Amino acid sequence: MTRPAKIALAITAALSACVIALCGVALALKDWVPGLAGCADPTRPAKTSVITEKARIEQSYPTMKPIQSVHWQEHEARARSCPEIGPMDYEMNGFAVLTAQRAAAAPDGPAAADPDVPADLRPFAPPSPHWITVGDGLLLDRASATVYFTRFSSRPPSSPGPSWPASPSSRGPSSPPPS
Repeated sequence: MTRPAKIALAITAALSACVIALCGVALALKDWVPGLAGCADPTRPAKTSVITEKARIEQSYPTMKPIQSVHWQEHEARARSCPEIGPMDYEMNGFAVLTAQRAAAAPDGPAAADPDVPADLRPFAPPSPHWITVGDGLLLDRASATVYFTRFSSRPPSSPGPSWPASPSSRGPSSPPPS
């Protein structure tokens, strides 16, 4: 074997060893690379557990006050990508049980098809509901006084609630408090 052939063989072997070493390092770090690149953790749950906090729903839909009980959940509106192509949007879905008076005050709307309820929320759905649309993405089952709601986080926080009149307790004071 000639000297140039030996040098070429040595360089080829060294380059092959470097490529194999880089592949080994990449395999060892494959789970860390998205985090190192600034991407979100793909193992993090893409949805919340079922939440029963009424305050946030009453803030989002003030004309539904007073709410007796609520079960809601947020989940990511699309699949994650790395690198992220933009901010994530979130969808909130849930059921709110209103008082009979609030449900009766709702306007008559057109009948609506059964919503696509996330699996974690199905146990809180009313039995045999007859949904009507009452505005702002809300569906009402008058028999159980249950509202099904859907809201995206990309909506401005000042977006209006349902189109029926506010209850007296949700309107606030009629005159400003004394200073």
